Amino acid sequence: MERKLFFAAVVIPWLVIPLTALSYSRAWDRLPPRVAVHFDANWQPNGWTSREGARTLALGMELFLVGIFTIASFAVSRTRSSNASQWMFIAAFYVAIGVTYFVNQWIVDRSLAQQSAPVAGAFLRNDPQLNNGLLR
Repeated sequence: MERKLFFAAVVIPWLVIPLTALSYSRAWDRLPPRVAVHFDANWQPNGWTSREGARTLALGMELFLVGIFTIASFAVSRTRSSNASQWMFIAAFYVAIGVTYFVNQWIVDRSLAQQSAPVAGAFLRNDPQLNNGLLR
């Protein structure tokens, strides 16, 4: 794998950390004191934390994943594996980091939507304005 391209592929995922911090800081005043961070099979919240705890959890998970990704990527680059296998490895980590980023953004958006709902949570499954029809 070309060295500059590989370095860029390893550095780009580090952008999820400031993007997540920015998302939380922009919504901070509107986030409820308790933020749902764990959900059951029906997407109903069953675990909550404070705003600070939600932000720390989000940033901590992303920092851990990106750190492991960076270390593992350099370890894989030192092996005698093919370029295709190295790119597949990078693609798998991009998917994992992307899913984590998406879930963290969804938690912020969902918390903000619940704040504006007249009876938050009571009609979550049936209110298309809260869930864009995804949970029906």
